[in-house]
Amino acid sequence: MTNALGQMSNAPLIYVLAQIRFTHVPRMDKRWEDFHEKVFESYPKAETERIEQVAFKDGQPTIGDSIQRWHLKNDSCCTGMIVAADSLTFHTTEYKTSKAFTSELEEVLQDFVKTLPDGVRVTRQGLRYVDLLQLETGLTVDKQVIENLRLPNLSAIGEPQRMEQLVIYKTPIGGTLIIRHRQSTTPDLLPADIFPTKLEPAPRLTREQLENQIAGLLDYDHYVEQEQPFDIDKIVEQFRKLHTISSEAFINTTTEEARTVWQKESS
Repeated sequence: MTNALGQMSNAPLIYVLAQIRFTHVPRMDKRWEDFHEKVFESYPKAETERIEQVAFKDGQPTIGDSIQRWHLKNDSCCTGMIVAADSLTFHTTEYKTSKAFTSELEEVLQDFVKTLPDGVRVTRQGLRYVDLLQLETGLTVDKQVIENLRLPNLSAIGEPQRMEQLVIYKTPIGGTLIIRHRQSTTPDLLPADIFPTKLEPAPRLTREQLENQIAGLLDYDHYVEQEQPFDIDKIVEQFRKLHTISSEAFINTTTEEARTVWQKESS
């Protein structure tokens, strides 16, 4: 698709993830090693993460059950996976095209499904694109998004510091698309539920930003909650559908002027 996500030489994408949630799998602390052995050539680096859950009892915080996850990464640490007992996340900070991303994901799934017991069912699939908008040549962040997303012109009361918007759509494939938009002069733009990641940051995140300069975030979070067998062909096809609508959302929330700049400039 012309001007779609990831098909521009200087696309503002900084992070992409595809997540599959499934019924709880026992002994994942053993199974993940079998999976890592299968993908070791492409993803040799591994790291274990334990997340302690905090619960409250009688108004006092107590440590509850912990969640264990395993991070696998390629040599550059720009693409990898997060394995848990009830989910698999494939993510990257060097996204090129949907075709390349989906092809790599499919290869991963071919190996992953071999480590699962019979009867595992998919419960949710999600695809998320995070774009960082910065001042481009002669183009402010406000001019990179459609008018409905722009900062209100209230110069009489002062200079804007931050704006946040959230819109939720029910999509034609039975999915939910959440579009988050932020503009801010402060560095805490990135969504806290996924940043920081354990991957190397995208080049855009290393750009120098002037003090009090507005930067923007466009976060497209598209998911479908539907129980089905762990069928790789159906899973991949669902991700293609999620991508098509997310790509349309990107085109319809950014300006043609901005997409022209992102197309022409080299990263």
